[in-house]
Amino acid sequence: MTLNAPSRLALGKTLAEKAGRIALDYFRAPDLKTDSKGPGDVVTEADFAVERMLRAAILEAFPEDAIIGEELGGKAVAKGYTWLADPIDGTVNFARRLSYFCVSLALLKDGQPIAAWVFDPVTDELFWADEEHGARLGDTPIACSRNDSMVDAVVGLGFSGRHEPELYRNCVAALSDHDVEFRRLGAGALCLAHVAAGRLDAYVEPHMNPWDAVGGLFIAATAGAVTKDYLGANGLEHGAPVFAASPATAERLLAILPAMESGTPQHRQNDTRSAGEAAT
Repeated sequence: MTLNAPSRLALGKTLAEKAGRIALDYFRAPDLKTDSKGPGDVVTEADFAVERMLRAAILEAFPEDAIIGEELGGKAVAKGYTWLADPIDGTVNFARRLSYFCVSLALLKDGQPIAAWVFDPVTDELFWADEEHGARLGDTPIACSRNDSMVDAVVGLGFSGRHEPELYRNCVAALSDHDVEFRRLGAGALCLAHVAAGRLDAYVEPHMNPWDAVGGLFIAATAGAVTKDYLGANGLEHGAPVFAASPATAERLLAILPAMESGTPQHRQNDTRSAGEAAT
């Protein structure tokens, strides 16, 4: 039986919180098992356990829905519903017991996002958005920063081995030359949620995979942030650059930063390091 979108929205909230609490149990366990997907890219037993739980629950309720997850892959559908799941965004932090990580879940209808949930289990904070309620932290509406001073701005940065090292150096140099504070916190979806909540003025990354990016970008944009067209850049297929900033800082930030598209490989097809067991 096909259920309606509101039922999916209720399920998304429930699953994001449940997934986060499972992840937190693993985070606190003394014997967490980890493996490497490549230089600087790790996976843990928690990533697989959480994603399998999410898949099982979604398919039990909505067997016709598509799912794309970081560890088990998948493919979007042009018509109908697609779920994007990152069971643990910030796995390097997670594996090293650094408490900046999250669960990211997004729901697309006919290829466009209609809802998203980013849950931080350490702080017990659920950032979410949908078309009816706007962007919220728990039950409270949120909006991006009104700060209009670049000197007072704090920008989140994300980089990995997929990016040109020179691009990272140029970004850091540009921000430093303009006295802009920046942080490299290691969990892009959570950084985007913090842009939505006004804790960061912006977040920039030359390439993010869709399970990391789509949900956080939707929440940030719903909260009023200026964002680039991630889906229009073929992000759902190959990943794409990510930019989200408050309206007060977006134009000035874009003026000083190098073009994120200059880093390579920007639209690399997902490989076995970034789409786990089911990569193609």
